Amino acid sequence: MTSTQDSISVTGLFVYPIKSCKGIALERASLDSRGLQGDRSFMITKPDGFFMTQRQFPTMAQIQPSLDLTAQTLRLEAPGMEALTITIDRKGTPETLMNTEVWGDVCESVVQAKEANEWLGTFLHKDCRLVTMQHDFKRIVEQEYATGPHDHTGFADGFNILLASEESLAALNDRLFERGQEPVPMSRFRPNIVVRGCAAFAEDSWSGFRINDVQMFGVKPCGRCVMTTIDQETGEKTGAEPLATLNIFRKSEDGKKTLFGQNVINTEQGFISLGDAIVLPKSEK
Repeated sequence: MTSTQDSISVTGLFVYPIKSCKGIALERASLDSRGLQGDRSFMITKPDGFFMTQRQFPTMAQIQPSLDLTAQTLRLEAPGMEALTITIDRKGTPETLMNTEVWGDVCESVVQAKEANEWLGTFLHKDCRLVTMQHDFKRIVEQEYATGPHDHTGFADGFNILLASEESLAALNDRLFERGQEPVPMSRFRPNIVVRGCAAFAEDSWSGFRINDVQMFGVKPCGRCVMTTIDQETGEKTGAEPLATLNIFRKSEDGKKTLFGQNVINTEQGFISLGDAIVLPKSEK
């Protein structure tokens, strides 16, 4: 990478309060021990607690949550639905506590208001539950890639933060153009942090870096799935792209994963903002 470290900066910040639902663009984000505060802090499950995502229910992309952490409320909006606001319950009662499962991890969770479950069930045409993690529960990340034994995350697929560069997206869209396909927006990859000013896919090698005063570690390139083929505005599956093109030139060494973006763990808390510089060690510049 030939860019100076000061030339790489944050151009996008996003949180997704409910796993697999619409995101919220931010100008400034607070980071806690799970990543961007509020990110994937809620999840929709089947009645047995097994997680639901756009992979099976693509219209989840049209559910827009709004999170007010000061008032501790969550607002739900979706096409054809009257908006609903609920008060968040993080402790639960014996009747509302349940174990949920996400990618093999069993989490102690709290089922939210009945009205939210009914609202979501009506929109998704599926009996479901809206849950959050019990306030003191920690979902430990995969230790092979952890920075320490206590690294934990919310309901994200695996790690605290997903980071991707505009240059990586441009390189993918160039390939799509060469194959006669339409370009895709960054929203297909649902990142938390978007950066600009580096070589395409340079983020794959960022083992350690800082944004503002927050230390972060790139721990694992992100394996992508069919969710990248779902239009995040309409909730409709668009075909095989961009996954088909990524499969050509972005496979993992063992050939089992198709890669785009870098999974990141933050080991410090603090604030990051649009325009903040990515500070890399000299060895990674």
